[in-house]
Amino acid sequence: MKLIQYQVLIHLAKTCHFGNTSRHFHMTISTLSRMIQRLEAEWGVCLFERSKRHVKLSPAGEKVRAFAEKLVESYTHLHQDLQSQSGELSGAIKLYSTVTAAYHILPSIIKSFRDAYPQVTTYLETGPVKQGYVQLQENLVDVTIGIMGPAQTKRFKCLKILETPLCWVQPLGRGQVPDQTLQMILPKAGDLSAVIDRYLKVQQISPVIHSYVDGHEAILAMVAAGLGAAILPEIVVENSHLAHAVNRQGLTPALPVLEVGLFMKAQAVSSPVKAQFWDFMAQVYSE
Repeated sequence: MKLIQYQVLIHLAKTCHFGNTSRHFHMTISTLSRMIQRLEAEWGVCLFERSKRHVKLSPAGEKVRAFAEKLVESYTHLHQDLQSQSGELSGAIKLYSTVTAAYHILPSIIKSFRDAYPQVTTYLETGPVKQGYVQLQENLVDVTIGIMGPAQTKRFKCLKILETPLCWVQPLGRGQVPDQTLQMILPKAGDLSAVIDRYLKVQQISPVIHSYVDGHEAILAMVAAGLGAAILPEIVVENSHLAHAVNRQGLTPALPVLEVGLFMKAQAVSSPVKAQFWDFMAQVYSE
């Protein structure tokens, strides 16, 4: 049995999308299809029900997926335990973050941990904040960076790494700052959306909505294009190449300050690599 086959099966069972899984494992769709066909031949069952538009895990596939998850987890824990006994920690950490965090927060995190544990391989995936929690919940990543809202701090272990105020951003040359006659571009959902909604309700502001958009960087790009105003974390604006294309300032009463943190599932610390990563980060950010 090849471990990679079962890692691929687990991912495909969660995404039900051959294209996404093939990109994740850097293989062609035809290679992925042959791998699944070999597993189906080995087990003598159909693992996925396929149509032109949909892919669905079969009842037999559910049982094989459960077996695969136990197999991969047992192998990973045993391998890491043996490596830790040899005196040198090895394994892998899969991180998820927004593009801004990948540029301006993660490099120092990754470098400091790699300097201490050079045998640990680090992987990184980027995307909207809310998707990171989904990836974490489904065990597709080990650690994500996000906003420390009450919903997430109840679900995961969390470690605060920085604070960033929110600011009002609007296109250049559009009246006074802030110009609250502008339409607003708001995040679709998530912790930032909830913070903004609470602020607007308390201040009895009923904005005209231009659109709801996924991703802080995408919202900033729309503001820079002159489509409306937004409320965004200052760290996103000041570290963007679009910072010169917008006006930004705080509001009165003051906008909330966001706490940004690392998140990990509590049970993940049973892995020596993940436990050491968490302890290392806790020490770094307590200094």
